[in-house]
Amino acid sequence: MKKYLLAVATAAFIGAPYHAFACSACGCNLDTDENDAGPGWSVDERVDYVNQNRMMIGGNTAPQQNPASVEVQNNTTTLFYTTTIDYQSDSAWGVNLAVPAQYRTHSTNNDGADWTQSKSQWNALGDLRLLGRYDLTQGLPVTVNLLAGMKLPTGGTGHNFDSGPTAGSLVDRGLQPGSGTWDALLGFNQNGKITDDLGWFAQQLWQKPLEQHNGFSEGQKLNGSVGVRYTLTETFTPQFQINAQNRWRDRGRNADIPNSGGEVIYASPGLFVNVAEGTALYGFVQLPVYQRVGGLELVPDYSASVGIHHKF
Repeated sequence: MKKYLLAVATAAFIGAPYHAFACSACGCNLDTDENDAGPGWSVDERVDYVNQNRMMIGGNTAPQQNPASVEVQNNTTTLFYTTTIDYQSDSAWGVNLAVPAQYRTHSTNNDGADWTQSKSQWNALGDLRLLGRYDLTQGLPVTVNLLAGMKLPTGGTGHNFDSGPTAGSLVDRGLQPGSGTWDALLGFNQNGKITDDLGWFAQQLWQKPLEQHNGFSEGQKLNGSVGVRYTLTETFTPQFQINAQNRWRDRGRNADIPNSGGEVIYASPGLFVNVAEGTALYGFVQLPVYQRVGGLELVPDYSASVGIHHKF
């Protein structure tokens, strides 16, 4: 049972959507360790809710209309849906495929006396991610896994505003469901035990675009986390994480460079609940404890994640 709950935690990390932090995209991955869950297949279905309704400039809250009276974003609400398929071999390696999609509504305040809004809405596939892992410390008390993979340019990059003064024009590239680029993923995670029931984990993952697409490339991202889990009963396993992300500024002629990049730190309590043999539910809330954006950007007051995981 303990190994099974650890497998659920693993899927929660690997299947986490990579939310960009700039241009009204945001977020920080929920990260968990790659503990010994045994060989086999697993499937994970997860939903993340992010409502970006608070404007920030640098590290401070800002009014929706900035002093320059230019076009500024009003609100971005997103439901991320991620299906994750994972295979763990009977040796030291495993592989993971994450298929993300999103339902997003977005509104922008347009400059002018009437302060009108342009709005957009879509359901769309995002960028697929393929990530492999290899246990570098087989059999040792502390486990270290090497993570390496790619983000594929499967998400759309051409969604337009549906209504308002800018109807028919392209929504900011940083808000599109896909970046249009191949990205390299490289990192490590570590885990161990403090007691039989209390475990710790940490992870680091670097994401770097390898190209530009139509004059745009997202900024590099460095994600890190540290956390603990406690096996309360055979059914309930609470967990607490600290998640951090550092994001470089976007690049390219079609990037909003001044209003991109930044850092965020989240406190993320969560719970895993075993509901049947091989099946568990989980949920997390992410609460920002530190936020600094690169320019004028929308951020959420919190985000929430729920999911179901089944191991075959």
